[in-house]
Amino acid sequence: MNPIRRALLSVSDKTGLLELAKILSEQKVELIASGGTAKALAQAGFSVTPVEALSGKGEAFQGRMKTISFEIASALLFRREDPQDQEQARSLGIEAIDLVVVNLYPFHETLKNQAGFEECIENIDIGGPTMLRAAAKNFRSVTLLCEPTQYTEFMQELKANNGSTSFEFRQKCAMRGYTMTAFYDMAIAGYLTQKSGETLRYGENPHQQAFVMKDPFQDGLAHAKSLQGKEMSYNNFLDSDFALKTLQDAHAWQGAKALPTAVVVKHNSPCGIAIAETSLRALEKAWKGDEKSSFGGIIALNFPVTEEIAQYFSDKFVEVILAPSFESGARDKLKKNCRVLEIGLNPSVGWHLRSIEGGVLVQQSDAFSFNDLKVVTEKSFSPEKLRLAAFAMLAAKNLKSNAISLCRQQGTEFELVTMGSGQTNRIDCIEKLITSRLQDKGISDLSDYVLASDAFFPFADSVQVAAKLGVKYIVQPGGSVKDSDVIAEANKLGVAMVLTGRRHFLH
Repeated sequence: MNPIRRALLSVSDKTGLLELAKILSEQKVELIASGGTAKALAQAGFSVTPVEALSGKGEAFQGRMKTISFEIASALLFRREDPQDQEQARSLGIEAIDLVVVNLYPFHETLKNQAGFEECIENIDIGGPTMLRAAAKNFRSVTLLCEPTQYTEFMQELKANNGSTSFEFRQKCAMRGYTMTAFYDMAIAGYLTQKSGETLRYGENPHQQAFVMKDPFQDGLAHAKSLQGKEMSYNNFLDSDFALKTLQDAHAWQGAKALPTAVVVKHNSPCGIAIAETSLRALEKAWKGDEKSSFGGIIALNFPVTEEIAQYFSDKFVEVILAPSFESGARDKLKKNCRVLEIGLNPSVGWHLRSIEGGVLVQQSDAFSFNDLKVVTEKSFSPEKLRLAAFAMLAAKNLKSNAISLCRQQGTEFELVTMGSGQTNRIDCIEKLITSRLQDKGISDLSDYVLASDAFFPFADSVQVAAKLGVKYIVQPGGSVKDSDVIAEANKLGVAMVLTGRRHFLH
């Protein structure tokens, strides 16, 4: 990488600008600047090339046009390592810009100050994001600084690399640039969405505003076709997304010949999951997973809703029904306020985003796999029990941590009989939740059931409590330093255990 020779500066936040300019001047870097940035540098005694010397035109439209031009964008974008690009740049009279120092109009601050609509619109930066994206795309040759907090490390890079920067630093700066434009655009899109009236009735609670931003690059629940019922609420979307993802897991797990599958979700947690020979039986089994919680729940089905299925809901209250299709006449039998959405069964491949104070956590979506299972006890699993163990772990994967699922199989049919989730320890999942629900259902013989845990057992106590209930089969990820103690306790109590090697925390 050649030393930096030309820098373009255009900043709203001028923190550290003069100190940076001093270092660049000492390195004989030409300073190109726009508007207020050029004025601040000139007043401090620095030699400045105005951007209009490159673009051939001055500012226009009361400052809306400053840095957008073919000449400036070309100086950022042409590939220094490409002979054809180099030759074309020479023929066009384009001289490379090696460093871009840009931050954006204070749109977020304008919103915080509750400014009027026109002021907010005028604080939408156009030239800044254009330069950020151009410099970030060409990070092999261009260094991008979009925040004053980067200046110190940049100066260290200059010193360590003889007036240049390392590839790793430039790549990291490109990431910062695209992150900045992503959040900037999100704020603008959110503001305009609210102003356009495309909002939800409210958020999780009536005093919270909310809206849906639809990803234009993939399908999914946000794009699902609503056929009838009231407007979807924020909580409806959250619960429906949970129901859909659980359904997609169960559907995909079965392979090409998937049986009818039904999922019931309440407050972001499945309370019923069932796979059965007929559609109605799958729905009935899922509903009876926890009949109390099913009331007012979200229903996700991998089969068309017929008039018979619609009739099942005649004496039941559900918020939303998700299904691939709804046959003619079925919707007439559903209650008019029931929200009805057509959905796809193939999961969207992408990233899972979750907001935190001041940012967003990003992770890959949790994928289910049962390929690395290992029977670790003296008592083994039959092939049928291993398939039930997979279903039980699939159910636990979609429960809030800490999570325990208890499942059974009848022929080709599977069901989540009961579960414990969202507890601070696994013992409470079993003792306080599963035990009482089994008593309510009158179930005492658990010898054919499989109990699954979303994460390892840190101690043998969970095995002891499960065995006391009569559980003979357990599946869990393993990975605890106490695995040997847990396995020994399982052998002592005559319990078969499978380790999967894959944890499924869901917070």
